[in-house]
Amino acid sequence: MADQSKRLKPVHRVAESREQTAARQLGDSRRYVHEQEERLNELRNYHAEYLQRFHSAAKLGMSSMQLQEYRAFLAKLERAIREQEVIIVDGRNVQQVKKDNWQEKHVRTQVLGKVMNRYKQAEIKVEDKREQKEADDRSQRKPG
Repeated sequence: MADQSKRLKPVHRVAESREQTAARQLGDSRRYVHEQEERLNELRNYHAEYLQRFHSAAKLGMSSMQLQEYRAFLAKLERAIREQEVIIVDGRNVQQVKKDNWQEKHVRTQVLGKVMNRYKQAEIKVEDKREQKEADDRSQRKPG
């Protein structure tokens, strides 16, 4: 059992590295979703403003050409909003996969750390017993 904790150290370091990589990917994914949500909010706000302008212009009267242009542009904005909503749903799905991946790596790192600590404690006990036995042997050999 001696040195088992030392043999696990490289494995633990690799697990920590993989966990850190997974954590960075999760962070990147969260930032991406947040940015896309902000973009969606901007599109919705712009749509609301443009719709308000349309209503104001309609009250004052407008040509059929202007009406068609407003409606066409509003339709484009609505399509962009729907597309942005899909991007966010996809981004959230990817984010969940990244989160699951990080959790898996985190648990593995924690388990390896606990195993290493148990091995280390067992190694310390064995070493303490060996040292105690040597001390006892030395004290018995002394002429009294």
